[in-house]
Amino acid sequence: MSIAPDEEAGLRAFAIRVGVDEASTSTAPCWIEVRGTRINIHRIDARWREEERMGFRVTLADDSSWLLYYVPELDLWSGIADAGAVGGPLSAPRWRQGGPS
Repeated sequence: MSIAPDEEAGLRAFAIRVGVDEASTSTAPCWIEVRGTRINIHRIDARWREEERMGFRVTLADDSSWLLYYVPELDLWSGIADAGAVGGPLSAPRWRQGGPS
């Protein structure tokens, strides 16, 4: 199945460098590069398969959470920090009971 040009452009807008274990038959990510710095993936929290891509929710070694997609047809990884994840780089401030800290 072919990917629509607009969808491909959207994926390329969020392209990211991702490393995988070359010795493994899995496509599971091992590290990502963020602003020129390689950060290891601490764990894969979820993985799923969509029609033309694979998705991963990962936690990095710095405790940030990311959503990653791999499109085999394009050999393309894309990703974005998961702003909704607790402790992620874009999380809302944590509040104590009774108001802001």
